[in-house]
Amino acid sequence: MFKRSIFIFAFLFSGLFISCEKDLPVSTNDESDEEEVTPRIPHFYIDTDNHDSITSKENYLEGDLVIEGNDEFPNYEGRTKIRGRGNFSWFNLPKKSFKLKLNSASPLMDLPAYKKWILLANYLDGSLLMNSIPYKTAHLLEMPFTNHMIPIELTVNGQDRGFYVFTEHKGVSYQRIDVGEDGLLLELDTYFDEALQFKSEHYDLPVMIKFPKKEDMPEAEAQTLLTAVQSDFNQLESLVYDSSFPNNNYLDYFDDLAYVNYMIVYQLTLNREINHPKSTYIHKTAGGKYSMGIIWDFDWGFGYSENQEHFRENTTQTPLFLDSSSALAGTKFFSKFMEDPHMQILFKERWNWFRAHKYSELKKHIKEYAKIVEQAASKDYERWGLRDATGNSEADLQRVLQWLDARANYLDTYVSGL
Repeated sequence: MFKRSIFIFAFLFSGLFISCEKDLPVSTNDESDEEEVTPRIPHFYIDTDNHDSITSKENYLEGDLVIEGNDEFPNYEGRTKIRGRGNFSWFNLPKKSFKLKLNSASPLMDLPAYKKWILLANYLDGSLLMNSIPYKTAHLLEMPFTNHMIPIELTVNGQDRGFYVFTEHKGVSYQRIDVGEDGLLLELDTYFDEALQFKSEHYDLPVMIKFPKKEDMPEAEAQTLLTAVQSDFNQLESLVYDSSFPNNNYLDYFDDLAYVNYMIVYQLTLNREINHPKSTYIHKTAGGKYSMGIIWDFDWGFGYSENQEHFRENTTQTPLFLDSSSALAGTKFFSKFMEDPHMQILFKERWNWFRAHKYSELKKHIKEYAKIVEQAASKDYERWGLRDATGNSEADLQRVLQWLDARANYLDTYVSGL
């Protein structure tokens, strides 16, 4: 296995990432005759210096950040930098996502202290509920390094920007994605826009090294790293591609449970980003196995269509992977693992466990999330339009739940045939 001992980084502390779900705050009362109180949604206020417009995803602007936790989260005031983020969404959609970089690390919204944070616009999600599903599912499956999705309202330079989701930056550290100082975080994405990148030998996968970062090391060291990672990844890929698969030692390099958990999230949400692939992450500790995750970006999930619709009834029976003869590299590579009888059995066992013990908890979470989101919905729709929502929060919630139930029923049928 690939080991890298010549590189020394600043991540010298040990610790465990807090991988358990930070539940949305739901106030309860022991008196059965009193109604449950829905938590108030937090509000973020950002004012850039001189009220300069945020027009770049490369260059930060400096400004002030004020958070009103509304008795659910701690208030906050401090200096920050802000810039745009995203690829397709930044250049093509009117509602923009942002990246924050605080002047000093702070534990915003009760999450571990860090400098970098993300504000997700989720313009394509008219229901405002999509992020409540995959990330809660991943937490229920105890997938490490899963982001927390906290609904907020956002005002920038005095202008109301509606509903946003506050979440962690996809950074490597002992408090975030803890792969150790000699570990790896890879992103597979057709945008292919990182400094350290290669195409895999057999499936032509667009593999990028997100961590370590090229700017943190001399050029010669970066090239040595790239060569070593490419060789190591191709070793795994060769085993998957080989005619002996799955009757070889590919599982010495690849984490089966991590893959199955990842597949449950992506199958349940029908997130077809993996087919391209786009926003597909794989992490690895030094000497460890390649593990799927973190999960990220579900714009192409939930029956998404090119006219920017989700939760269409006729998509609940759609296979996650396109035809295996497809030219898409992600389809060819990631669907191959499900040809292994071992993976099929493990997937079946894991899905049946989730269905029996966690699915009802997932639906309860979605309903609670919907109550919080409802407080920001009208302003969001007034600013950005309905985007395939009805404007009736209860109707939109029921549409989401009905789609999810139909999708879960489809998976029940799917695993019965494994």
